[in-house]
Order: sequence, then C-alpha cells, then structure tokens
Amino acid sequence: MVILYYLFAGYISETMKMGASLPPYRTFALDELKEATNNFDSSCFISEGPHGQIYKGVLSDGMHISIRGLKMRKRHSPQTYMHHVEMISKLRHSHLVSALGHAFECNQDDSCVNSVFLIFEFVPNRSLRSCVSGSSGEKISWTQRIAATIGVVKGIQFLHTGIVPGLYSNNLKITDIVLDNNLNVKISSYNLPLSSENKRMISNGTYPGLKGNVQARIKGEDKNDVYDIGVILLEIILGRPIMFHNEVGTLKDLLHVSIKTDDIARRSIVDPAVHKECSDESLMTMMEICVRCLSDDLTERPSVEDILWNLQFAAQVQNSWKRDSSDHSYSPAPSSRDT
Repeated sequence: MVILYYLFAGYISETMKMGASLPPYRTFALDELKEATNNFDSSCFISEGPHGQIYKGVLSDGMHISIRGLKMRKRHSPQTYMHHVEMISKLRHSHLVSALGHAFECNQDDSCVNSVFLIFEFVPNRSLRSCVSGSSGEKISWTQRIAATIGVVKGIQFLHTGIVPGLYSNNLKITDIVLDNNLNVKISSYNLPLSSENKRMISNGTYPGLKGNVQARIKGEDKNDVYDIGVILLEIILGRPIMFHNEVGTLKDLLHVSIKTDDIARRSIVDPAVHKECSDESLMTMMEICVRCLSDDLTERPSVEDILWNLQFAAQVQNSWKRDSSDHSYSPAPSSRDT
C-alpha cells in the first residue's frame, strides 16, 4: 500500500511563473492523477523514454495535462528531493512544455519515495519535424520556420540562464519540438532534474535522435545544445528528416559549399516547398549560422545569444523582402485620364 506525500509549494517565486495562462505550480494528490487518467489506463499512455512513462489526462476542471512517472532507483525521503522539485517548479516558459506540479508516491512502511509524478501542460503532439519534413500534411512556410527556430532557441536560452543552476546538454531533437494550435513552439523534452535515466544517457554519450557515437559532443555543456540546434536548422532548411549522425557532416559540408556559390545553386538544395519564398539574405543567414552550430571545434560554435541574434536578423530581412516583393508586384489600374 502506498501513500502520497504532500509538499508545500508556497516557496515558488511569482517571477518564475512564465505565462499568465498557466495556473500556479502546486502539489497534486495521487487520487487526482488516477482520476485524470482513469487509474493510468493504457488508453491514456503516450510513451516511455528517458523521462519515464508519460500519460495524458484531464483534470476535474477540464484542463488537459501530461504526467511523467519516474521510478526512483534509490530510496530517499521526500525532503531529499525538495531541491529538485524547486528547480522543476521554475520550468515555466512560453517555449517550454511547462511544469504544473508534482506528486510523490511513497512507501507506507518507511515513507521513502517510490515514484515521482511530474505534471506538465499538455500540447497536441504535432512535432516540428512533421511540419517541415513530414510526408503528409501541409508544411509551414519559410517565415514560420524562422519563427519556430527562434522559439526553440529562446527556450534553450531560458534553460541555460533562466534558472540557477542552468540545465544543459538537453539532448534536443526536432521530434521533441511541438507546435500548439497557434503554431507556437514548445520544447517537450529537456534535461529534467530527477531524471537519472537522462543523466546516465548523457554520460554514456548516446543520442536517440541520431544513430551513432557522438561522445565528442559531450565536452562543453552549452555547446552540446548549440550542436543540436544546428541539426534542427539543417532539417528545417533542407526539408528532409535526418536520421543518422553521419549524415550531418555531409549535409553541413553541402551547405558550406553552397554559401559560396550563387543564389540558384543555394536554392537547389533547399526544401522545394519553401525555396521560392525565402530571400537570399535570409537563406544565407540561416545557412551560415547552421554551419557554425555544427562545427567540430567547440570553440567555433556560436553562443545561444549569437544564434538568436542571427535568427532574428533572418526574420527581419525576410519580412522586408516580402514587403518589397509585394509592393513591386502591385500594379494599379489605369485611371480614366490615362485612357
């Protein structure tokens, strides 16, 4: 028989509640989670991965949530996990699938924690990959792709600097970037505190999104995330799924060569769905920052702030180009004095 420990969550800073639409972070009763998932019925099961088993559920007030159940390898009291829970309570940002609360499931005999349930907002599972390189469905535009990458980088920037200590080596994958109904980007999987499986995976140098040994990437914490941003940019530009690590170097070299060629050659490698609608300056900026992110030399990879500046510049020149193109294409009807 198990009991649920309740922890007081009043320590949460109001300044960390990113997004007025989210309810305050709180502790949940285990019975609430059981009711929301019909006692964790298989019909509510989403997936199982480095962050434990994930279920979807609906609270009594109608709010949709996702629940991540983590089995604890070592037996500790709930107080031992207070620091981790406090960090998780601060993971609230418009470009993260944000934390809403937690629950502890404890052993009745010694009150040690058996499982930790982390409750997050639920975002429909429409991945960024399906919107840029999926085989079905309408692909998002070049302007929307730039906006999506800006959202991803802002989310990573928050993980690095918005909480103390920052969360690095987030094993970022394009399949873990989801879009809501308004095409707002959210990172659904990142380096959660308490996830021993995730930490073990990082220390082993594995990378589920790309098959192959990438131990060389696990050297500079922030630069690992920069590399992963580069892989996402590569897929966004080319419009094709990248499944193997050895593809990245080849495609990076292709981009590097195309930067030095002419506009026609550059566009020949870009996703055909968008290659006619992007300005050359915008495309060049995206390609250049992508190549820099994927540099084998960690010291040559840009900072997250540098990436963000370049993406915002790409968005700006793209918008200016679209306005100019629209103005030039407009031809007013002749007036009566002209006929």
